[in-house]
Amino acid sequence: MSESICLSCGKCCLATEMILSEQDIRLILDYNEYYQNKDDFTFINQEGLHQLKNVDGHCYFFNINSNKCTIYNQRPQGCRFYPLIYDHFRKRCILDDDCPHPRILYQDSNQIKAICKSLRKFLKHQIRIHL
Repeated sequence: MSESICLSCGKCCLATEMILSEQDIRLILDYNEYYQNKDDFTFINQEGLHQLKNVDGHCYFFNINSNKCTIYNQRPQGCRFYPLIYDHFRKRCILDDDCPHPRILYQDSNQIKAICKSLRKFLKHQIRIHL
């Protein structure tokens, strides 16, 4: 139920600022022969991190006609954590206000704490962001 609601929405794919790890990039390149170079779908942002490109206001991999992710099985780790995000100003994980159904995906505080721990570890070790 929760995945079907998520898969039919696509709101998280609009105006994304998704940061990609080297592992995310390798996964996309290894399993999608259409993409030969990370420059096809990433750029280096002001912080020096690989960021997913947007095309016409949506994620590079979002198919606007089907309202689906074209690389869903190889989607970046940040997409897998979503709608749980890390708020750098508050120094904690939060559920993104842009998601219309965050409580369907994250139903209890223990689950949020466990996933937050994984998110922080991902940011620290794979993205190399100081938290």
